[in-house]
Amino acid sequence: MKLKGVRFPEGTLFSFGAKIVIGILISFGQSDAAQNWSLFTSMAYNNGKYIYDQTSTNYYLNSGIRYRASRWSFSASLPFILQDSPVFEQGINAQSKEDETMHGMDNFSGGIGDIYFYGSYRLIQRRSSLPSLSITAQVKVPTGNELTLFSTGASDYGIGLALNKKLGRFNAFADASYLNLGDPQEINYNDPFGFGIGIGRFFRNGKLSASLYYKSYTEIISDVDPPGQASLGLFARLSPATIVSFFIGRGFSVSSPDVVFTTGIDWKL
Repeated sequence: MKLKGVRFPEGTLFSFGAKIVIGILISFGQSDAAQNWSLFTSMAYNNGKYIYDQTSTNYYLNSGIRYRASRWSFSASLPFILQDSPVFEQGINAQSKEDETMHGMDNFSGGIGDIYFYGSYRLIQRRSSLPSLSITAQVKVPTGNELTLFSTGASDYGIGLALNKKLGRFNAFADASYLNLGDPQEINYNDPFGFGIGIGRFFRNGKLSASLYYKSYTEIISDVDPPGQASLGLFARLSPATIVSFFIGRGFSVSSPDVVFTTGIDWKL
């Protein structure tokens, strides 16, 4: 099956789960009453053929700000994206001779991506016998170039629930979400439900931690396998104000990248 120029809303799909995992593991050891601002940045690499014949490779430099209070948190982030994609080139060339001349045979393109806003509010505080329950929300504003593969040129929004249960040095967590995806000009997306489950393990009194997480969605593009991705995360608290993270991920359908590598750092102000 070939769908020229289809843009997979990858950032919207998997940022829900990533924010949940990071929020759980970096908050270990902090007081529930803690209130702070933090800056964060990350670099990511992924590639995959998706539903095409050739591989697309993507590089992300993501920066943002986060505020965390006792029961709620809010963050905003904006990526710079560099793409090496023959599919992108085909889409550009099909639309204008001017772009064909500008890009030539060079498949690289770069620019600012879409801005994301994410928030959560803890409805039920974690207790010895009960897990915590939070409501989550996400909005994507299309600030990126809609001609690129990972910007649809339309707004997305989502809402979800997240459970978290501490079990000694372990944390079990799960989430469910609904996304309303904005449609690009050439295709109508189905609005999917997402489901995630994971477990984390703390070491050295919370200075080190690891997580295993799986996230999947219902069908987004008709007759195309829906996205599914597993990821392994490693976290290290270098100081009370600094945390570094590493992720490696593997996609399990043509709607997901084949491999994902991400490294990031979070500074509490």
